Amino acid sequence: MELRHIRSFLSLAKTLNFSRTAEIVHLSQPALSLQIQALEKELGVTLVERAGRRTVLTAAGAAFQREAAGGLTQLGQATQSARLAAEGKLGVVRLGFVSTAGTHMVPRLIREYRALNPCVEFSLRNVLTADQGKMLEEGALDLGFLRMPFTGGPSVEVAPILEEQFVIVVPSSHSLAKKSRVRLGETANETYVLYERAHAPGFHDLVVTILNGAGVIPTVNQVGGEMPTLIALIASGAGISLLPISAVKITRAAVVGCEIRDKIPISEVGLAWRKKPAPAVVEQFKKFALANARMN
Repeated sequence: MELRHIRSFLSLAKTLNFSRTAEIVHLSQPALSLQIQALEKELGVTLVERAGRRTVLTAAGAAFQREAAGGLTQLGQATQSARLAAEGKLGVVRLGFVSTAGTHMVPRLIREYRALNPCVEFSLRNVLTADQGKMLEEGALDLGFLRMPFTGGPSVEVAPILEEQFVIVVPSSHSLAKKSRVRLGETANETYVLYERAHAPGFHDLVVTILNGAGVIPTVNQVGGEMPTLIALIASGAGISLLPISAVKITRAAVVGCEIRDKIPISEVGLAWRKKPAPAVVEQFKKFALANARMN
């Protein structure tokens, strides 16, 4: 059954005039008649009848018109969906993110991307860095916003997308909170709370290396697997910590982030993905995120 025959019939069913329909579908009247006859032959029913100069739909023609019109509409929608999916403008992107990325950067990227691609949906999960690596390898996530340094498996690739300064985070009542800038050596006798190594080995080791480089061997009181947990521990007086500045910006807890006078590395958020070919919708958002995350 040819679509052009169905479209010609639907046009005829509206006008009930062979001459006018032939003009609309850009056919000669005999060619239009042949198309209608071919469709009737395939269906095994009579769709239209001529009564003198009038053309009328049979009961079968009226029934076929109703169903065929809906079918063509659905076919049009299916065609459009297929094209959008092929262009990466339709589908679902499964994102993992650490808490500091999930508060501002990830929502902004999604909002800006959906303004351009309203048919794209996102499945979001707050996932620890180490767990994101495993989920990416297993194919349970498409993309991950995680804390660097990050060493994934051989099937995972990562690129830095956001840079931020480290700060010393102390309770608001702490003596260092009154200083705008501090040296790491001033914290040598302080008790620390640190990010648990199992959840982000690279980040944990970077923090310890920075402190050791300043002659600080931290006495660790507690560890936590999330930045908000560490902030809560600091606010409660459990200790101080060396954290990315975003961890302070996103909290209302009674803590202060002190600028560091020492020359130390920056903290980075990275975007990770599987090296295997991904659906077009994932590839398009990945390119958008890499271009628009705005390194600071």
